[in-house]
Amino acid sequence: MGQLAELMAISKHQIRYNEDKGLLAPAFIDSNGYHKYGVDQVYQLANILLMRSLGISTAQIAQFMENQDNVWAEKTLKETLKATEEKIQQFVFAKEKIEAILPEIDQKEEAYVSLPERRLKKIYSYPVTESLNIVAFFKTFKKNQQMLFESLYYLVEDHQINIYIEDQLSKDNVLNAGDYLVRRVWIEDEAELSEAVDRFKKENQSPFLNVSEVIIKEAAYSSILMNNKLLYELQCLILMRGAY
Repeated sequence: MGQLAELMAISKHQIRYNEDKGLLAPAFIDSNGYHKYGVDQVYQLANILLMRSLGISTAQIAQFMENQDNVWAEKTLKETLKATEEKIQQFVFAKEKIEAILPEIDQKEEAYVSLPERRLKKIYSYPVTESLNIVAFFKTFKKNQQMLFESLYYLVEDHQINIYIEDQLSKDNVLNAGDYLVRRVWIEDEAELSEAVDRFKKENQSPFLNVSEVIIKEAAYSSILMNNKLLYELQCLILMRGAY
């Protein structure tokens, strides 16, 4: 077994595992209990390792050992290909989100940031005089659970609080490109957020500047860095008065 493991560049544990699952059997076992293997077992194990490297499950390999026909092989490979493509999409998604989070860790708590044009899709709205109905709000996500992982934008418009997600194909709302003052605040409850927004507004009043309405962005991914708080970015577009 040790020699076979060395030949195939695997561990003896993997060989034992395949034997336990009935995928591989030694040519014979000698009087000392040593498992002996021949050329047939080498090729059989090579096939098993190849199928495992393709993502074919142990159960499917066992079925292949029994069937060994082209119809079964084609069906299994197509199923495995589909599962592999889904895994690739998951890994690409994870890679993109990790790459998005890493730069945010080192961001300053307040900074002037040049932001591109952002197109937003409205997903929910409620009157400013009312509190957010959590049950009704999260029913919105049943149609598309992926939205649970998106950063949310809160904008006050016409006595409504509208909630958006970024969607470059949407025409619901557009945040213009430009220089934004961005303040990052960690919030535990709604009252803290209201206070932070009011303070942000007052501190940025100036007779020399045109300051947009405050945009509140709930930074969903960065919030994983804290267990009991959410990270919000308070953003406002800054222009010198008279600038176009």
